Amino acid sequence: MGQLKRLASQTAVYGVSSILGRVLNYALVPLHTSIFSRGEMGNVVYLYTWVAFLMVFYTFGMETTLFRFSNKDKETNYFNYTGTFVLLLSALLTVLILFFNHSIAYYLDQENTTYLIKWLAVILFVDAFTAIPFAKLRLENKAKYFAIAKMTNIGLNIGLQVLFLFVFPAIMKGDYLVGLKPFVSSFFDNNLGVGYIFLANLIANLFLLVLLWKPLSQFRIAYNTKIMLPMLRYATPIVLTGFAGIASERIDVLMLEQLLPTSFYENMTTKEAIGLYGQTMKLSIFMLLAIQAFRYAGEPFFFSQAGNKDSPQLFAKILHYFVLLSLILFVGVSVNIDLIGHIFLRKAIFREALYLVPILLFGKLLWGIYINLSIWFKLSDKTIFGTYFSVLGASITILVNLLLIPIIGFDGSAVAMVACYFTMTLACYFYGQKYYPIPYNFKPLVIHIFIAIAIVYGAQHLNFTNVILQYGAGFLIVLLYIAGIWVVERKSLNAQP
Repeated sequence: MGQLKRLASQTAVYGVSSILGRVLNYALVPLHTSIFSRGEMGNVVYLYTWVAFLMVFYTFGMETTLFRFSNKDKETNYFNYTGTFVLLLSALLTVLILFFNHSIAYYLDQENTTYLIKWLAVILFVDAFTAIPFAKLRLENKAKYFAIAKMTNIGLNIGLQVLFLFVFPAIMKGDYLVGLKPFVSSFFDNNLGVGYIFLANLIANLFLLVLLWKPLSQFRIAYNTKIMLPMLRYATPIVLTGFAGIASERIDVLMLEQLLPTSFYENMTTKEAIGLYGQTMKLSIFMLLAIQAFRYAGEPFFFSQAGNKDSPQLFAKILHYFVLLSLILFVGVSVNIDLIGHIFLRKAIFREALYLVPILLFGKLLWGIYINLSIWFKLSDKTIFGTYFSVLGASITILVNLLLIPIIGFDGSAVAMVACYFTMTLACYFYGQKYYPIPYNFKPLVIHIFIAIAIVYGAQHLNFTNVILQYGAGFLIVLLYIAGIWVVERKSLNAQP
C-alpha cells in the first residue's frame, strides 16, 4: 500500500490547491450573477471557451513531454528544451493575436471590446509559459510549492474581482470610504463591466512570474535539433489529442451559439441560454477538480512506476479506488444539488437547469475513468491512439449536439458529453488490453456505478415539505452510501496492491 499512500498524499496536496482554490473562485459566482445578466455571463463563457482551445496549441503537449523524456533520460535538462519551445511558440501566437486583434474581435462579435482580445492574448502567453515551471514542480514532487503558487494566484484573482466588482463601485457610489473616492475615480471605470473579470485574471497571471521565480531562474534558452525533434514527434499527437479533447468538452458552447433556434427558450436569448448552461456546468466542477488533482499527482507517478514489474496490478488498483471516490462525489453532489444550487446560484433564473447536474457529473466521472485508462498509450509511446480516441470522442460530441440541440436545447449538450466519454472509455480499454494489458476488474465497478445511479435517481423522488428534513435526508443518504462502500471494500483496502 506504500505506493498508493504516496499517490494519495500527493493527490491530497494538489487537491487542496485545485479544489479549495477553485471552490473559493466559484464563490464569486453569486457576485457575478447578482451584478451581470445571463447574456453578459454567456459572453464570458463564450470567450473563455476560445481560450481553452488556444491553450492546447500554446502549450503544445510539452508538460507530458517533459515528464516522459525526463524519466527516460536523467542526464538531459528537458526543462530548458520544453520551456524554450513553449516560450517561442506562445510569443509568436500572442504577437499574431495582438496584430490581428480587430479582425478577431469582429469575428467573435467583440468589436466594442477589442481590449478583451488583447488581454486574453497576454493571459494565454503567461499561462502557457508558466505551465512548464509548474510541470517541473510536479516532476520534482514539490507539491507544496505548487499548491502555494496556485492558491496565491487564485486568491489574488478573487481579491481583485471583489475590489473591481464590489468594493470600488461601492466607494464610487459613496456607500463607504468616501475619502478614497478621488483616488479610486482616477483609475476605476464602472463601464468596464465584465471586463474586470478578465483584468483580474490578467494581473493575477502576471504575478505568477514572481511566484515561480525560483524555477524560472533555473531556465535557460536551449536548442538542439537532435533532442527536440523526438520531443515534437511525441508531443504532436498529444496536441491533436488535446484539441479533440477540448472539442469534446467545450465545443457545445460554440455549437449552442450556432445551432440553438432563436426562439427555442421563451424567456432566454441564445446568449442567455449559454450563460445559464455555463453556470450549471460549473456545478460539475467538483468532479472536474477532483480529476484534475488526480492528474497532477498521477501523471508523473504513473511514469515513475512504468518500470516496476508490479505496475499493471498497481494501476488496476488505482482505477478501482479512483472510481469509488468519484462515485461518492457523484452521489454527494447529486443528492444535495438543491442546497448547493441555492448556495452558489443565488438568483432563481440561474437555477433552472439544476436537473442537468447529475448527467454532467456522470459525464465527468467517465472522463476520469478514461484518464486512468489512457496511461497505456503514454507509457508505450503510442500517443497516436490518444489522438484516435479524442477524435472519436469529438466526432460523437459534434454529431450528438448537431442532432439534439435543435430538438432539446442544451439538454442535448449534456447527453452528448456522456455519449462522448462513454465511447472514448470503451475504445481506450479494448485497445489498451491489446497493447498494454492491465488486469482491471470492472465487474464490481459496474455494480457500484449502477447502485450510485439508482441512489441518485431515487433521491430525486424524495420530497419533504420541510427544508431541514430535505437537506438532512440528503446528508444521511451520502453518509449511508459511504458506510456501505466501506463495509464492502474494507478488506481490499488492507490488501497489498
